[in-house]
Amino acid sequence: MRRFAPLALSLSVAVLAWAPAPAVLGAPAAALSPAAAATEAASQAAMEGYLYFYPLVTMDLTRRQFTHPSQGAQGAPANTFLHGRTLPQPGTASPWANPDMLRSTGWIDLTAGPVVLSVPDTQGRLYTLTLLDMWTDVFATLGKRSTGTAKGNTVIVPPGWTGTLPSGMTRINAPTVHVWAKNLIQTDNAAEYPAVHALQDGFVLTPLAEWNLPAQTQRVKSDPSLDLKIAVREQVESMPTDAFFTYAAELLRKNPPHTTDQPVLAQLRRVGLIPGRTFDFDKLDHPAKQGMRRGLRAARERMEAASGSTLRSMNGWQQETASIGVYGNAYLRRALASQAQPGSGLPEDLAVLLLAADSQGAPVDGAHRYALRFESGQLPPAGALWSLAVYDGLGLPVANMLNRYALGDRDPLRYNADGSLDVHISYAPPALDNQTNWLPVPAIGPVTVLLRVYAPGPALVDGLWMPPALIRDEPEPIAQAPAPEVTEAPAAPAPAPQAAAVTAPPVKTTSSPAKKP
Repeated sequence: MRRFAPLALSLSVAVLAWAPAPAVLGAPAAALSPAAAATEAASQAAMEGYLYFYPLVTMDLTRRQFTHPSQGAQGAPANTFLHGRTLPQPGTASPWANPDMLRSTGWIDLTAGPVVLSVPDTQGRLYTLTLLDMWTDVFATLGKRSTGTAKGNTVIVPPGWTGTLPSGMTRINAPTVHVWAKNLIQTDNAAEYPAVHALQDGFVLTPLAEWNLPAQTQRVKSDPSLDLKIAVREQVESMPTDAFFTYAAELLRKNPPHTTDQPVLAQLRRVGLIPGRTFDFDKLDHPAKQGMRRGLRAARERMEAASGSTLRSMNGWQQETASIGVYGNAYLRRALASQAQPGSGLPEDLAVLLLAADSQGAPVDGAHRYALRFESGQLPPAGALWSLAVYDGLGLPVANMLNRYALGDRDPLRYNADGSLDVHISYAPPALDNQTNWLPVPAIGPVTVLLRVYAPGPALVDGLWMPPALIRDEPEPIAQAPAPEVTEAPAAPAPAPQAAAVTAPPVKTTSSPAKKP
């Protein structure tokens, strides 16, 4: 089975469910010596604690990297949106980018008080703005599905704040003092850039203390202890036991646990990790240190073993069946979602399915021609829109003669007389009358096809609908007479054509000023 990474890199990132953990200690607790029992207890606490803290540590490192002043165009200060201004093109640096949405992202800092989130009137244009706490749980969404598309101001309030808000502003209580805001706004093609860019600039974050004041110059502090060159996941998974839990304990002092976290917090108390207090690994005795090291290794093995365990496969397509966006006490699922790509949105806003194989169980390959037929009444159940997009092995679009990297319901598709729809997927162009419905793929290398459905209907959310199988649609070979015998060796076949490497400038991004619109 192919790895499900592309789904995890979309807004509707895949999350993975529980799988049996590797054995930590073989003997039952009653048969253990006191030292061995202490090691066992510390091992269990560390294993559960690692899964519990993994998203929190991941989010904090992600935030610190993004808001670091040396990031330039790759980041932005707190309370400022960074806007992606172009749709994906060959050579862009953003893998698995949505072919029909421009992205914006920003980190909201509530340590000094509430922040006003201003949104423009998109006049019915689809957008989804997702707010996540530091545990990677979605606690609010704004946009066409939930709050509509009218202009408005919403105040994001930190935990425990009791001040007075201006009249007419909606209040949203944030569970943590740092919040990740991620926005998608519908963009059908480059001709819409001017209008969409103007709307993007209307999404503004303003500290409440600066409301109705001139824009303030932000003082950005440098963070010399932060490694900007090593990816967040690599940093988290290379941390030794003492560094990981010391960092996690410090974050727990700033980010209150959820009310349902009591069971895992009770286990962590056994090794001296208590909410609101510093944690000193060096003060633990040897059995506890040994157990915590063992538990951290077991947790990492458990995450590796559980990867992909909740994927549903049908007709060559893969769909995540576990809950995403909000995890409750499913700490393993939450950790795995953060490992793949933190920032999952809600499935009610976006569903993503991956085409892993054709109807013969073989990977999709540009050497073949394929047809994907949606029967009448069986089109993707989208409340907003849907699209099929093709990516190479790095998650990037590949140049083709039409500069077409996706097909969707907003394209001038040609439907059959009975209402069915045939999509042709191949490297070589199909017959001229089928090119309206042609989705080009690379000639060589792995091919990944993603189906995105925005505001999916209940049939898709509930797992009752799956796309049809991808059928190889190749002409029958022409019958030929047997070749005459030859006395000389035949010439060697010509080498297969190679796809030309194509590059394009990276996507340019700009950040909007933190001021009142």
